[in-house]
Order: sequence, then structure tokens, then C-alpha cells
Amino acid sequence: MRISFQLNASGSFRMKELIRKLEVPIKVTLQGTYQGKNLYYFHRPEYSTTSFAISDDEKGRVLVAMDGLASYDDYKFFPYLIDTLGLYLNGHSPKLVSGEDGMSYSVYERLGTQWIEDCIGEEIASLKVVLSVIPRCYLELPKEGICYVSLEQLKQYGVNLHSSTSRIYGYIQYLLRKGWLSEATREEFMADSLAYAMDVEVDVPQHVSIGRVKSWQSDGTETWESFSQEDVDMLLELGKEYREGTRVDGVVLNDIGTLYQEGVGVNSDGYEAEFWFKEAVRQGDMTYASVNLGDLYRKGCGQLPVSLPRAFEAYRHSSDPYAFYRIGQGYEEGWTGAPDLHLAMFWYKKAAQAGHHLALKRLSKS
Repeated sequence: MRISFQLNASGSFRMKELIRKLEVPIKVTLQGTYQGKNLYYFHRPEYSTTSFAISDDEKGRVLVAMDGLASYDDYKFFPYLIDTLGLYLNGHSPKLVSGEDGMSYSVYERLGTQWIEDCIGEEIASLKVVLSVIPRCYLELPKEGICYVSLEQLKQYGVNLHSSTSRIYGYIQYLLRKGWLSEATREEFMADSLAYAMDVEVDVPQHVSIGRVKSWQSDGTETWESFSQEDVDMLLELGKEYREGTRVDGVVLNDIGTLYQEGVGVNSDGYEAEFWFKEAVRQGDMTYASVNLGDLYRKGCGQLPVSLPRAFEAYRHSSDPYAFYRIGQGYEEGWTGAPDLHLAMFWYKKAAQAGHHLALKRLSKS
């Protein structure tokens, strides 16, 4: 799905001038002319997992677009891009008319959190339909090549057509950030396009949750990760394969640990959770698994007792700002020895610099 917005321009468009006005790093990867229109493909280094596109027909119509599988950061950036483009072309911010009440709103009012969630939900529903018909679902605006998502790729992460929207979207973003999505040949792309063009009715596979796990974003927003029975079955099968010697990504082993920590589809078992979180760290997950292992030791789980020294050591292996906050707490409360407020403040500030709400709240009390 391509998400696009058209502006009627009173002035001429120049990509270099737009980049200057955006005042953020932009990398243009492709530019040229097609069917009488000037095309520009670009992305934001370190933030984008797909591309943006701008089409200028030199007759006063400028179209800006993004991929429906763009990163969450790019979804948040899109209204700023439209607003800046409008200011550059016409000298004023563009307005969007709501079909519901006929009122005009700023792009920031209309393209907010609810809009992002709706777009991602529609994109994943569309992806489920496509993958029910053909083996590959192609990105509209990849950074390069002809990239696609396949069920075979997703199955390696315990993800399937019955997984939740957030779980599917999250793992596609993970693969995009790693650069691990496969590329198709033009012949494969054409064959798949012809197959999908056939008149086929498909019901969107639905997610049925058997358990949810709560987490928080750095800004304090509460989020939930939902698992279906199909998710649990696939994850446990991947765990079995891992024990038999098959390589499995650390983030998948972390998910298995979460099942045992929270008792989703399995009996809650602190020692099983500990095993899988440790294996996840061994396989390279130095963000989520280390944090989860730290939380496991900090709170205890079933027969696994609380151990603040072990929690402290686990947090020290994580690159997550939340872990920095817990390290600060460990120094302040003396988890491994005498309290050290100086070191505690160092770690609180490190977490606060990354915008973590717990650290910002703690520092506000100093």
C-alpha cells in the first residue's frame, strides 16, 4: 500500500531546496524522469526502513508518498514532511478536509497516532490477503531492489497469518532494519503480479489472542504484545529445533522466554524463562533479552527467587535506555554493595538523554 498526498503548487519544486528546509538528514537514492514527471526517492538514515517518494509534473501538482510498511518513526515524520513541503511550495501549511465532518484540519491533527494505527492495521490486513494468494508481498517503496515479505521468512520468527498486527509489523520492521528481507527477480515479480490479478476472494485471517504481555515505550506509553495459539505452537517448535542444533535468532528465543515468564500458552516457569533469555543473549539479543532477564531476577518468577545482584548484571549487558535506568536504581539502592548516588545519577542521566520516562521522573525529584 502506498500512502500519498497531493499538493497544488504555486511555485516550482526543487528537491535540494526542500531538503534544506526540512533541516534533517535526507539521503536521495534515486532521481529521474518517468512519463513526464520528475521522481525522487529518498529516506532518513538511521530512521527509515523504506523510502519516501516525490513526483513533480512541473504543472503545479506535487505528490508525496510513503510505503505502508514504513517505520513508525517515518509515520510520525510524514506530516512534518507534508507541512514543510506545503510551506515551501505555497507559503502556508496545507489543510486536510475530514470526510466525516467536512472540517479542515492541519496535517498534524489528522495524521496523528490513530491515523498511524489505522494505516498499519490496513497494511497488515492487506499483507495477510496477499500472502494467502501468492508467496510474496512486495514493498511499494523499498530502499533498493524489489523487496518482499514471505510467510517462509516470517515463520523463522514464529510469525504467521494469525499473528497480531503489532507482531507481524514489528518483525517486518526488524527484518527491514537488519536488511534481511529478500529481493525478487523481475520475472518473479511479474509472475506474482499476474497471479494476484486473478479474481480470488480471500477472507483476512484473524488473530485470536490466548494471552497478552504488557510493556512500556520509552515515553511511558503502555503497549501490549498479543500471542495466538499458532504463535505459541510455532515458537515452541522453533525452541525444539534450537535444542537440536538449528540456528534460531536471539529475538525469537527471547519470545520463548517471555511465554514461560508470563505463562502464555504454557505453565509459568522462571527457570525455563531464564534458560531462554540467556540463550537469546548468547545468540545476540543484547537489548530485549538482557532487560527481560534483569526483570526476571528483579521480580522473581515461580520457583526462581529474586536476586538483585543478578538483575544488576543482566541490565549491564543491555543497550536499552530502560536498562540504564535500572542500573541507576541498582547503584542508588545498593543492589551489589554500598549505595553510590554519584554513579546512580550518571546512569539516570544516560537513560534520560534517551528520553526514558522513569529516568526523567527520577531526575525531576533530585
